[in-house]
Order: sequence, then structure tokens, then C-alpha cells
Amino acid sequence: MLSAHTEAQECSITIDKDGTWFYNGLPIINKAIYLFFNQHLEPTPEGGYRLRIEEETCPVLVEDTPFVVVDLRRDHTTEGLEAFWIRLNDETWEQLDLTTLKIRNDNVPCCRVKKGMFPARFSRPAYYRLAEHVVEHPDGRFSIPLNNIHHYLG
Repeated sequence: MLSAHTEAQECSITIDKDGTWFYNGLPIINKAIYLFFNQHLEPTPEGGYRLRIEEETCPVLVEDTPFVVVDLRRDHTTEGLEAFWIRLNDETWEQLDLTTLKIRNDNVPCCRVKKGMFPARFSRPAYYRLAEHVVEHPDGRFSIPLNNIHHYLG
């Protein structure tokens, strides 16, 4: 890792739209490093992203979203309510916050993850799993019903 004053000159880390990390144009294939970097990613005040490991930082250029939803399942919470659980490309599972679910202009669903800190796009398989739960209303709108509440997609 590099110190903050040299980060822009020497650190070239990117994340492509599929969630693959690259260092100087080469994919990071070591799983432990990949997961470690995901855990240390943070948003910047300017709207970008950086790695922070202790006092050292490195800017991260993100092509689309830093996280990708790779799987989705419908299950129950510990309180017994129905919920959607999503698995991210960093191998973590979390409850999908349907209030953050949006369909972008390119028809790709996105949501907020990691306690709302990051956007995540849905991979095609996760999108298809989500689509199984979408209902169309007579007025042409679409929603996902969950616990007797319709969460409208917009």
C-alpha cells in the first residue's frame, strides 16, 4: 500500500462492472487479497472510492458499482418476517433493503449494500432470481410483494 501523498502517482487499482479487481491492468486473482481489498474499500467525500489499510490509502477507479449482487434467495429473518437475502461478490450475505432497489435506465437493477454505504448492481443470474418475484399491476407498474407490502420498482 502507498502513503496518501503518493497514491495518485503509484497506485492503479480498478474494479470493472463485473466486480473484478485489477492492479496495474492485471486481475487480482489471489482470493485472500481480493476479499481483503473488498473489506477495506471505503467511499470518499468526493464520491469516489479508496482502499484504506491503517493510515495508507489508494484511490480505486470503479467502472460501474464496487459491489455486485451474485445471488438472491427468499427466506425469513430472525423475527420471522420474509426477506430477500443477497450474496455479494465479496462472498458476504446481507438482507436486501427493498427501499433502495432501483431499475436504472439501462434496465439493470441496483441497490445499496453494506449498511447503505455502497451501490451494487445485480448480476444477470441474480436479476433473473429477483424477476421471479416481480408482479405486474393493471396500471402497468411493477412491484415486489413482501410481508403484505408492495415495493414498487421505479
